[in-house]
Amino acid sequence: MSENSSIAELVQATSPENIGWNSEVAPVVIPPRLTLRLADVDTGSNTPSMVKKVLLWQKSNPEQAALLWASLDAANNYIGQVWSSLVEASCSNNTEYNSAIDWCSVRPSSEWKSDMDAVGNPTRALLVNLVDGILRVRQLQRELGENAGVPIEPPKQTRLLDACMTVPGVCMAAVPGAGGYDAIFCIVLSQESGNAVERVWSEWTEMSVGPLLAKQASSGVSVLDSKLYPSLTAMLE
Repeated sequence: MSENSSIAELVQATSPENIGWNSEVAPVVIPPRLTLRLADVDTGSNTPSMVKKVLLWQKSNPEQAALLWASLDAANNYIGQVWSSLVEASCSNNTEYNSAIDWCSVRPSSEWKSDMDAVGNPTRALLVNLVDGILRVRQLQRELGENAGVPIEPPKQTRLLDACMTVPGVCMAAVPGAGGYDAIFCIVLSQESGNAVERVWSEWTEMSVGPLLAKQASSGVSVLDSKLYPSLTAMLE
């Protein structure tokens, strides 16, 4: 296959007019003061092999797989709904929102439910829901991995993620993408929380964990001036 034909196929495959794209597109905004921390794990995983095994299990167990897929989809969508509610809360009552973020940022998420004041604080309740949501996603990812015989959230990663969740101000910790040993991410509520997470990574001995410079962006897909990328533009013409 020539280079030109490969590029043409890529353009066709990624075109919005390709009927193979059956997903719904919806805007997602990261709530204010929530910050992404991403780390590389040096063990690594063979993602194509993992995906192949998952698809083979899905094909061999269609009913069980359909139920698990639906549960995982619902759990992921739930997190999206909580994020949207947090964004709305930051706009409707910014003082209450910031007060909740300040309170939670200096306490581990395991304590967020215990304080009775949380009953009258909608933002704090939403942050509790966010923690419950990511724990549910992780549970389903482990279940999928066990069923398919692939390490989507392997025990070493589980121990690392659980340690991250004990850090004050951490509301989410999980494996991104296809899972495995490639990376982990955390969502933190303050600079201090992020620094504390990175200390956990630097002191972790079971695996080598290194922070990455990648940061979140809330702007979504943007239209860029093609003249800024002449080499890429020439390839696509």
